[in-house]
Amino acid sequence: MASMQRREGGEMTKGKRAENPNLETFLALHRTRDLLFRCHDRVVQKFGLTAEQYTVLLAVKFLDDPVRATDIGGWMERKVNSVSMIVDRMVRAGLVDRTRDLPDRREVRVALTRKGQKALEQTTPGVMKLADEMLSPLKQQDHRTLTRLLDRLMARAHKHLSAKTRARR
Repeated sequence: MASMQRREGGEMTKGKRAENPNLETFLALHRTRDLLFRCHDRVVQKFGLTAEQYTVLLAVKFLDDPVRATDIGGWMERKVNSVSMIVDRMVRAGLVDRTRDLPDRREVRVALTRKGQKALEQTTPGVMKLADEMLSPLKQQDHRTLTRLLDRLMARAHKHLSAKTRARR
């Protein structure tokens, strides 16, 4: 069955739908995530940030102190080593500070600097505008339904990942 797909710039291209509806939905979610990420990246780039850096700033702001890389990784759904690499770049850029945890010297705490707080304050209105624009076609009930469905998919993904982790042990 043929479908129409939109390319960058808005033009439509013909393409075949996946024969399996689960695969078609999975691919649509993946492509949507990639497009939203690119839009997010474009908005925060104007302020010298990447979408990942912006998300780290949000995590540090909203997580309970002390904030560790493992906490940020859980909040972002990312592995700790990838968060650590993002935090390294952010420390060099002066957006966050990293200090050793006093009770456990192996742990590292992450805190916003004044520059990071300012970047977050400057960038957030643009991200909010993007979210409003991207979600504007949805009615309030659609928002609740979509969020509920995405929560169910995230729970399934967590279950899948934890089962794979247990199987490797």
